[in-house]
Order: sequence, then C-alpha cells, then structure tokens
Amino acid sequence: MEFAALLEKKKDAVVNAWFEEVIQTYAPDTAVFYQNQQDAFANPVGSTTKQSLTKLFKAVLDPKGEAALADLIDPLIRIRAVQDFTPSQATGFVFLLKPIIRKLFKKNKNKLNLDELLEMESRIDRLALTGFNVFMACREQIYSMKTNVERNKIYKAFARAGLIKEVPADEPDPKFV
Repeated sequence: MEFAALLEKKKDAVVNAWFEEVIQTYAPDTAVFYQNQQDAFANPVGSTTKQSLTKLFKAVLDPKGEAALADLIDPLIRIRAVQDFTPSQATGFVFLLKPIIRKLFKKNKNKLNLDELLEMESRIDRLALTGFNVFMACREQIYSMKTNVERNKIYKAFARAGLIKEVPADEPDPKFV
C-alpha cells in the first residue's frame, strides 16, 4: 500500500484542496466567507466541513474505516440537506476528491500501482453512496417534520372553528356503537 502511505503523508494538502473544492459548491460570497472565517462559532458550516473532510479522508485511507463512514459523513450531509442542494449536489462533493488524488497519482505513477488507485476510487464511490443514503434519511425527516407542523395547524384551525369534537377516552366512539 505505497499509495495509501503517500496519501497519508500528503493528507493536509489533499484535505485542504478538497475543502477548497467543496467550498466552491456554494455561492461566491458564501464561499469566501467559509474560506476566510476561521472562528468555529462565527462559521460553523466551514468548521464542520473542514473537520468532516479530515475525518472522511482518514476513513477513506483505511479499508477498515468504511464501517464508520455514515457517522463521519452525517454532520456534513445534514448541513447540506437543509440547504437548497439537490441530492446530487449535496453528495457530489465526495467525487471532488478523485481528481485531487489522481493528480497526486500522476505525479508519482512510476512508483505506484494502478490497482491501489482504483481501490481508493472504489472507496470514494462507496462513501458517496453512503452520503446519499444519509441525505435521503435527513430529507425524509425534514419532510416528516413539515407534514406534522401543517397537520397540527389544520387540526388547531378546525378545533378553533368548532369542527372537531373530542371523544373522552373511556367512552366508545358514537359512530361505532
């Protein structure tokens, strides 16, 4: 695994390049803010993005780390799920890692094995699929919450209008008697 060792050595440069690419998926003004604001409290999205990408990259390097991918990608996907991203935009940032790694591979290809690159790219693909599953679970939760809010609004409106009669729990429902 010479390639994994090389990537481990270049970890900071790779994660920084990946962060720059991910930040470019936002609007230009937002991207500048996320890049320049280092305070985690003033910039929770940028901070979470950077931390998550660092953890995800470590997990991608370690074949045994794939079990934790869903937990590691969750914070970043949750942020993107509440924003106006399509599913492909929300999870597509994972694929931005491939060209960064390929560039590093090309610079060192006389020392490295193509099979290692392909295995690394397969792990990245699995990470993207995991991210998609997490995204869909988040969106389902958001839509469920929105549905509950609307249902409660309608129920309260009907109750105020006197269109709903509460049946005591110990009495049978008159329509079934």
